[in-house]
Amino acid sequence: MLTERHFKGTFHWPKGIRTAVTLTFDFQGGEDVRPLPDGSMDHEEYTQCEYGPHTGIWRILRLLEEEKVKATFNTCGGIAERYADAVKAIVDQGHEIAGHGYHHEVARDLTREQEDDVMRRTGAMIKQRTGHQPIGWRSCTQSANSIELLMQHGYLWNSNSFSHDLPFVWESNGRHLIELPRQPYGDGRTYQHRNNDAGNPGDTLLVWKSMFDCFHRESKSGGTYVPFQFHPYISGRPGRAETLQAIIQHMKKAEGTWIATATDVARWCRDEVFKLDRDAVPMAKAS
Repeated sequence: MLTERHFKGTFHWPKGIRTAVTLTFDFQGGEDVRPLPDGSMDHEEYTQCEYGPHTGIWRILRLLEEEKVKATFNTCGGIAERYADAVKAIVDQGHEIAGHGYHHEVARDLTREQEDDVMRRTGAMIKQRTGHQPIGWRSCTQSANSIELLMQHGYLWNSNSFSHDLPFVWESNGRHLIELPRQPYGDGRTYQHRNNDAGNPGDTLLVWKSMFDCFHRESKSGGTYVPFQFHPYISGRPGRAETLQAIIQHMKKAEGTWIATATDVARWCRDEVFKLDRDAVPMAKAS
């Protein structure tokens, strides 16, 4: 039986840390752009998506290097297959590669066997490109089978829930999986859509600052968690990249802020907050 376990008491981070921040990038391209009814492809839509692995990723990597922060790239297996140089650059700069489906499949539309196959193939391709099996996952939606399948594949963390502010644990048959919740303020929402000019970078920065500042104020009475979700084909665009850099700079100035990879946060939660048996949550080296 699958159950949730939440921390009872005051949540805490490493000594001196008030707020943990994760910068996660859903690294995908045109995988989810399907042919039109007549069989043709929407060229404009497809190339909007392909901007991410072709161009946006390099601007983002330069920005992260300037700010000296590490991030997590939830990467489609198809992207790792097609853009090996970009994946290598991510790893060479010390960032983390996690799974994001193979072709950005909608998980709730898959059978259990199909979803299991997607996880297997994605992990294998990422390991082929990086030398490491991914231990974190965010899919396009989540199915009723996702959590237990991730446990079976030995994942440490998942990041699909919007239901809580703080990390929690999924439990089933003696196995555990750390859930790193999301907030509904990612760039795909603040800019509304990739294939238009909607969304003002200034308004987006206001939303992001408001989220962080609220959590940072609340951290006076206990540790808080601030997750960010970006896309290279959205936040890698000129103008929008400056907004990404501005929120990073804003957070770095705040007292007691820890900008970490998702795996760093998940491992802390496993070992120091929930104190789980490492055999139940496999310890693997992140890419």
